[in-house]
Amino acid sequence: MRKASAPPSLTTLIVITATSTVTLNMIVPSLTNIARDLEADYAPVSLAPGGYLAVTAAVQLGVGPLADRIGRRPVLLVALAVFTLASLGCAMAQNVWMLLAFRMLQAAVVSGYVLSLAIVRDTNEGGDAARLLGRISMAMALAPMLGPMLGSVLDAAFGWRMIFVLYAVAGAGLLCPAWTDVGKPSGLRPRANLTTDG
Repeated sequence: MRKASAPPSLTTLIVITATSTVTLNMIVPSLTNIARDLEADYAPVSLAPGGYLAVTAAVQLGVGPLADRIGRRPVLLVALAVFTLASLGCAMAQNVWMLLAFRMLQAAVVSGYVLSLAIVRDTNEGGDAARLLGRISMAMALAPMLGPMLGSVLDAAFGWRMIFVLYAVAGAGLLCPAWTDVGKPSGLRPRANLTTDG
């Protein structure tokens, strides 16, 4: 088992961060089709990205103290599980209010971005931490640009629900590396509280 003080794979942290950011605007090109398919006004459908952004702000405020208290790993695993289930809920939504409810729950995934940065700071110092944070920030910058393009392709080829299916697949796929690569079962904790196995 990986020691709590050993850093997770950079690839794991980058993919978690990219997933956290790409989910914001991938559905934007599909909003008109969503409104038409659910027979809803465009105004409530437009809350899917805007309301989501507001909830992610609240999540970012709360996830740090929570992860400091109980550990990075358990918070990350719960966030990914909630995101995966909420994405399936969005994919199966039969009305706009159900879609919006599950969409707001999807905001749990932003925990991945917050915790990726925290994990780097917990397990690295000085120049190493700055270098890794820079690479993770690149993913954060690129993912929102690629999201709408990928979303429009999926919408045109398979319909808007496929975007949420992709979210669910990504969330489920990330549970495995999050489980095996991010610390020991008790979870990573802030540097002052880090312990090693044995």
